[in-house]
Amino acid sequence: MRLFLLMLCLCFSFLSCDNEPYEGEFPTIDSVDTNFDDLDIPEDFENYFYAKLDGEEFVDQIIYTVVSTDINDSNFLAITGSINNYHSIIIYLPLEITAGTYDYDLESILTIPNLNVTYSNFDNLLESGIGDGSLTVESHDHLNRYIKGNFECVVNSENGTTHTIEDGDFEIVY
Repeated sequence: MRLFLLMLCLCFSFLSCDNEPYEGEFPTIDSVDTNFDDLDIPEDFENYFYAKLDGEEFVDQIIYTVVSTDINDSNFLAITGSINNYHSIIIYLPLEITAGTYDYDLESILTIPNLNVTYSNFDNLLESGIGDGSLTVESHDHLNRYIKGNFECVVNSENGTTHTIEDGDFEIVY
């Protein structure tokens, strides 16, 4: 069942993208609106993603976010911390989430779409899974696209292994 849900999430992600050829120039760092000067971001903002995976520091090499405002995708924010694009911890949140503590598990995905934490191991997909745990949103400023919080969970993978994600912490401008 868990593998089915994981594969369903992955298939949905891949199938929701258009396969149309890109026309025009490829965007560069100068051509994309990267000006955060107009946003009211806390002065001590750090832009970080941290967690311990099975007791070891999960030192991300890449942090990225995806924001979907498509009504078919339930309006979500995905925050990913990734090590070499093979090991990733992904936090899925409803875009309109407010400060508070939220519990999530495999059942809550059906009642609260896009509230979960997943661990993905693309070296061995059978070690990947969706966690059972809790997430606390300390603050979320929708206007300024700023969110800060912490999380923890236990991921029961399809191959029977268990991964513990603890001390999860993030502060992101998206």
